Amino acid sequence: MYLVSAQENGGAFSFRLHAIDITTGQQRAGSPVTIHASVPGTNAEAVNGVITLNNSCLQRAALLLSRGTLYIGFSACPTGWLLSYDAASLNQIAVLNMSPDVDGYGQFGGAGGVWMGGGGPAADDQGNVYVSTGNGFYNAGPEWGDSILKVDAQLHINDHFTPYDWSFLQCRDLDVSAGGVMLVPGQSQLVGGGKAGKMYLINTTNMGQMQPNDAGAAQTLFFSPGATSQTCVTNKGDTVTGDMGKTSFYGTAAWFNGSLFVGNDPGPVKQFTLSSGHLTAGATTAESISAFSYGTTPFVSSNGTSAGILWVLDHGQPIQDPIASSPAPAILRAYDATNIAHLLYSSVQNPADTPGFGIKFTEPIVANGKVFVETAHDSLSTASPQGELDVYGLKH
Repeated sequence: MYLVSAQENGGAFSFRLHAIDITTGQQRAGSPVTIHASVPGTNAEAVNGVITLNNSCLQRAALLLSRGTLYIGFSACPTGWLLSYDAASLNQIAVLNMSPDVDGYGQFGGAGGVWMGGGGPAADDQGNVYVSTGNGFYNAGPEWGDSILKVDAQLHINDHFTPYDWSFLQCRDLDVSAGGVMLVPGQSQLVGGGKAGKMYLINTTNMGQMQPNDAGAAQTLFFSPGATSQTCVTNKGDTVTGDMGKTSFYGTAAWFNGSLFVGNDPGPVKQFTLSSGHLTAGATTAESISAFSYGTTPFVSSNGTSAGILWVLDHGQPIQDPIASSPAPAILRAYDATNIAHLLYSSVQNPADTPGFGIKFTEPIVANGKVFVETAHDSLSTASPQGELDVYGLKH
């Protein structure tokens, strides 16, 4: 098992990459290694022409292991980062900075953070890796704000897609990287989306780069009706225009039998069918995700192509919600994946099934006939708050 930890020792901060033997819980030989990253650059972060990864960053995105290479994304700092490491030796392979020469600007001042809503980079069968970036400047390189990138293990950018209204997205804090990306199984297509509520269906063999009205995308559509064209004045005094929906993506889509399932904030989980390279909106769940819950990433369990169950974790009022006065327990729900209007199970049906408090961006997983959910046992106001692991399964 690979993970990144944040360490502070005697006032010195560092990130570390760990390789854990899951049979013993012990560090593998050569683990952990301290993460260092630097690139040439001229933005305000640069010192003597060099930008260095520092403790202003968060390592939020999930890690990816593909063909013996680990991929690690960082965000929340002045510029976003993507690093690649050899999984066997834990030696660093390459470093990609998303905005080495242009400062972040706007409400939060970041540039190209790899957030991905708790999801992570995605890899295809050819070893290509896909990652989305957040607010920032775009110029087709070396600045890669609000884009979906196709890279190799050396982190060369081999193709990309950037919404035509990226400057509006940047101005309104509508990161493309608020949610994750999903590769459609058995096809050369990718689905992504961000805070603006627009979904992008991208051909991975020709991602389209940046074209007027997103002409390079195979399809764009909003999760919910009612999107409007709006303007925004940047802190540079420029007026920019773009489209904004009524809901936002903070998760990653799930796939089952020709359909993908997407959860938004706020709103229900919606099913989209993919046929002949075109997405069509379909059924929705009766239950909705509440506003400021940071959406949801659904998970499908099945017996091959049958007996599909769509698992959805509603974070409710997560412990990080800046609006709610106090957190609320998460809710685990299960739906028939062939008819998501049919609720099979909800943790509110039995008080004994109530999980801990919601934590934004967590998602359920299913293994060995059980569902595992990460929650918080205590609120953030508690001294030394503890986490909680809730396990659901059939009782005998």
